[in-house]
Amino acid sequence: MVGSLTSGPRHGLWVVLLVSLFVRGMVLVSTMEFQDVHLQPDSRMYLSLAEGIIRYGSFSYPTTPEIPDAERMPGYPLFLAGVLSLFGGSLLSVVVIQILIDSLSCVLIYRLGETLWKGGGLICGLLAGVNIGMMTYSHFVLSDSLFLLLFLVVLTLVLEFLRKPRWLTSAMLGTGIGVATLIRPVMVYFPLVLIPFLFLYLTFNLNVSWGIGAGKVALCLVLMFGVLLPWMARNHVHYGRYRLTAQAGEHLLQYIVPFTWQYSKGIPFIEGMKRANLAFDKEAQAAASHVDFSNPFEKSDFQVKMALGYLKEEPKSAIIKAWLFGMTKNLFAPAIIDLSYLLKIERPHFFYTGGKTLYERGITFLRSLKGWFGFAVLANMTVLLLARLIQVWGLILLMKAKIWEGTLFFLTIAYFLLVSGPVGYAKYRLPLEPVLIILLSIGMADLYLRLFQNRRLELTGERDSSGAPATR
Repeated sequence: MVGSLTSGPRHGLWVVLLVSLFVRGMVLVSTMEFQDVHLQPDSRMYLSLAEGIIRYGSFSYPTTPEIPDAERMPGYPLFLAGVLSLFGGSLLSVVVIQILIDSLSCVLIYRLGETLWKGGGLICGLLAGVNIGMMTYSHFVLSDSLFLLLFLVVLTLVLEFLRKPRWLTSAMLGTGIGVATLIRPVMVYFPLVLIPFLFLYLTFNLNVSWGIGAGKVALCLVLMFGVLLPWMARNHVHYGRYRLTAQAGEHLLQYIVPFTWQYSKGIPFIEGMKRANLAFDKEAQAAASHVDFSNPFEKSDFQVKMALGYLKEEPKSAIIKAWLFGMTKNLFAPAIIDLSYLLKIERPHFFYTGGKTLYERGITFLRSLKGWFGFAVLANMTVLLLARLIQVWGLILLMKAKIWEGTLFFLTIAYFLLVSGPVGYAKYRLPLEPVLIILLSIGMADLYLRLFQNRRLELTGERDSSGAPATR
C-alpha cells in the first residue's frame, strides 16, 4: 500500500488536484437545484461589504457608505469584491473560485506531507481531497477556504524556515501571517506561540547566536505588523483605536458568556444569547448619556465590561468546562452536520439542544436525528474517534523522528483549540485539518506496515541541494 503510493512528485500533485476538483465539483452539482444554500448567516454581511467596496470604494455597507465598518477584517470582502467585479456579480463564480482555492490547499497539504515523509504526500493529499469539512466550507460564501490556503502557506514557510532559516524566509513568514490575519484576526496571536518556538529552534538546536536568532524572529514580527499597521491606522483615524476589529465585545458577550451559562445554568446556547442581548439593550439605554455607541470600539469595550462582569460571577469550574467541552466539540463535531445544510437535509440544531453537560446535549441531539441521516452522523463520529486515536499515534511517531516538526504540529493544534475555546464545532477545526490529515496518514501507514509487513514506518524528509537532511 505505502509503496504503491510513492509516485513521482509531479504525478502525485496532479492526481491530488484532479481528485480534489472532481469531488468538490460533484458536491457543487448536487447543490445546483437548491437556492441560497451557499449563504450562511455571515455571508450576506460579507457580500454587503463587498458591494460597498464595488459601489463606493470604501469598506462600508452600501446603505451607509459614510460609516466605515470596523467589525470585520478587510481581506475576504476585498476578495469577494474582486471576484464579483470580474464575473458580473455571479455568486456561483465565488463558489467555483473557492473550490479552486480549496483544491490548491489539498496540493499544499500534499507538499507538506511530502516534506515530512518522503513518499507520503499522495496519501495526505488524497485524504485532504475527500475531507468533508474542507469540501463543505469551500461551497459557503465565508472566509474559511481562503484563510485555510493562507494558513497553509504560513505552515509551509515555517517548515521551510526549519529546513533553511534564511532571512528571506523569515520576512516571507511575517508577511504571510499578516496577510492571513487580514482575512481572520484569529491569526494575530499565533506569533505568541510561533516566535518563542522559532527562537528556541535557532539558538538551542542550530546553535545560532542569540543576536542573529532574535534578529530573524524580530524581522518576522516587524513584517507582520507592517502588513497590519495600515488597517490599524485606518481604524484609529475613524474611531481613535489602534485595533484590528471591534469584535471582542460581541464575541465575549454573545458567545463566551452563553456557552458558560450552558454549564452553570443548563441554558441552551441560543437562549443564553437572547438573554445576553436583552441585558445589553437594557444597560446600553442606561449608559447612552456617557457612552458613544455609534463608535463600534466604545460599544465593544462596553460589551467586554459586561461580559467580564458576568464571567466573574460564574464558578471557575463552569468556565473551565466551557473551554474543555468546546475544545472537545472542535475535535469531534462531525462535519457531515454542516454538509447537511448544503444538501438541504432537514435536521435539528445542536445549539438549541438543552442540557448541562456536553454528554447530555449530545445524547439528546443524536436521539432527535431521524432516518438514514442519524446513522450517517453516528458513522461519521465513529470514524472521527478512530481517526483521532490514529492521529495521536501519528503525533507520537513524528515527535520521535522529528521533534521540532512534531512540536510545531502540537503547538498549532493547541493554539487553535485554545483560541476557539467554547466556540467549537467543525468550522473552527478547519485550520487544524492539514495537521490532522498529515498525522492521520503517518499513523495509518505505520499501522499498515506493522500489521501486514512486520516493519515500522521510517519518517524521512526531503533533502536540500547540498544533500543534507531537509529537516533536523
